Amino acid sequence: MIKILHTADMHLGREFPFLGDKGKEHRNQLLRTFEKIVDLAISENVSLLLIAGDLFDANRVHGIIIGKVRAAFRELENKGIPVCILPGTHDVYNEDSIYRFVGFPSNVTVFTPEHDKEIFDGLDLTVYGKAFEDKLSGESPIRGLSIVKESNFHIGMAHCSIRIKGRIEKDTMILDRKEIANSGFDYLALGHWHSFEDFSQGNTKAFYCGSPEPISMDQKGAGNVAIVAIHGKGNVTVEPVQVGTKRLEAITIDVSSAKSDDPIIEMIEAKADPTLILEATLAGLCSMDYDLNSQQIEDQLGGQFFCLRVLDKSHPKLEEVWSENIPEETVAGKYIKMMQHRIASASSEEDKEIYEEALKLGFAMLQGRMQVVE
Repeated sequence: MIKILHTADMHLGREFPFLGDKGKEHRNQLLRTFEKIVDLAISENVSLLLIAGDLFDANRVHGIIIGKVRAAFRELENKGIPVCILPGTHDVYNEDSIYRFVGFPSNVTVFTPEHDKEIFDGLDLTVYGKAFEDKLSGESPIRGLSIVKESNFHIGMAHCSIRIKGRIEKDTMILDRKEIANSGFDYLALGHWHSFEDFSQGNTKAFYCGSPEPISMDQKGAGNVAIVAIHGKGNVTVEPVQVGTKRLEAITIDVSSAKSDDPIIEMIEAKADPTLILEATLAGLCSMDYDLNSQQIEDQLGGQFFCLRVLDKSHPKLEEVWSENIPEETVAGKYIKMMQHRIASASSEEDKEIYEEALKLGFAMLQGRMQVVE
């Protein structure tokens, strides 16, 4: 049996502005988790470590990070474990690529446009990877990779998106499922998507392992690596192994019936977990009799989470905006009058609904009742 550890999207050196004061702590955690992955490779006695793109978050990272990565690879070298690295979209193989300037131990193979395969005779296996000099390349990430006859087993690597009709039809690099089925690979190690997902087709097992730690709020399901076991031709098993220390969750709370902070606090507090990064969005039509203060809620509960963000995206009821006695000479008063005129003169019901929504949202922002988050 050949055992392989597949990881990707570590994004070492990444900044985390959305985590505020916890950003530096999480950035340091990425490096500790990378070292944990190396320890796992050793303890599992794997034959090969695959890194399917975005080991680094950029081509310029702090020297301390590079030093620790090289030291980790030397540990693997001492154990006789080879490493294959495919540059991704963040650490793309361009003229400024970190992989052109940093030397790694002899057990590390970095795929380049000129070097797209590495044969491991002792494993009767070849690994294939197609590096790009432009992260906006529209090429298929596996087209043109020719299977060599010298090996019995063939492992591909690709940093890309999978084409999904009606959902994902364009991206910088995109892969059709038919290409996976026709690839000739026994296993295809995917990177770029940050959740563990199975896209196996035909005789080819194909998996995203996901990011070892959460990277951004819009991508859930991070925290794993994949352990791939090749038992024989056509007999490949893939299992996720949790290595992450943090998790992400986003919830939406309807504040339409809220008269105080208490029910909102109760719902958020029910999620309390020091390893959780939680984004709670307050939504709905909020009565102006209730002075909603999302920052106060966030400050009160923040210590119960690794990071808590409370976003106020609620807005006042339309009838309350109309009934507000706001002087016309104020900015809010002028805005209300302008939008009321547009509502009255709307040429269709659809336009009227759009203007009504704009009135509510605009008024909420002018009153400081709504947060805009980049």
